[in-house]
Amino acid sequence: MSEILTIDTEAGVVKEEQIEALPLYNENYVMLDDEIPEYADVLPNAYMSNLIKRLKYTMKLYAGIGLSANQCGVYERVFVIGTDQFQMACINPKVLEVSEKLDKSNEGCLSFPGLFLSIPRPFSVHAEFTDENGQLQRMWLDGLTARCYLHELDHMNGIKFTSKVGRVAISQGRRKQTKILKKMQRTQK
Repeated sequence: MSEILTIDTEAGVVKEEQIEALPLYNENYVMLDDEIPEYADVLPNAYMSNLIKRLKYTMKLYAGIGLSANQCGVYERVFVIGTDQFQMACINPKVLEVSEKLDKSNEGCLSFPGLFLSIPRPFSVHAEFTDENGQLQRMWLDGLTARCYLHELDHMNGIKFTSKVGRVAISQGRRKQTKILKKMQRTQK
């Protein structure tokens, strides 16, 4: 659990806000196969604000650069992407256009610990989403940010990144995953 200190400028009082991590479900979790419908409530609101804070905290806790609500058992069309320096919440994300240029890079997923697959994705994406302040955003994302956006959007559409490669690539990735997980277990003892 993390504490966030905020200052109430009217009262001049520092408040402590407790943020609790969300559960993180693995690749077999049934909600990862579901297409999540659009979030229809008026934004911003306390529920979504709290959910986004918890998603960001959970993403950071597990050292991720992207996390979708459905990976945490929350049936809402929202995800967060980013690093310690920059984070972005995307509610009701859409793709307006993608570049013809493709980038094939290794990609992982918090719901598939230790599994890394070389996935081809567009290098740039023209994204549309509502931010955590309720503002509609349209912007071009490039490189790793575009890759993260598309990966998390796939989660919203019930698509797992393993469906983007062939059986041989998955088999090789699973062998490496087994080695990585065994090594992690040894270091935790």
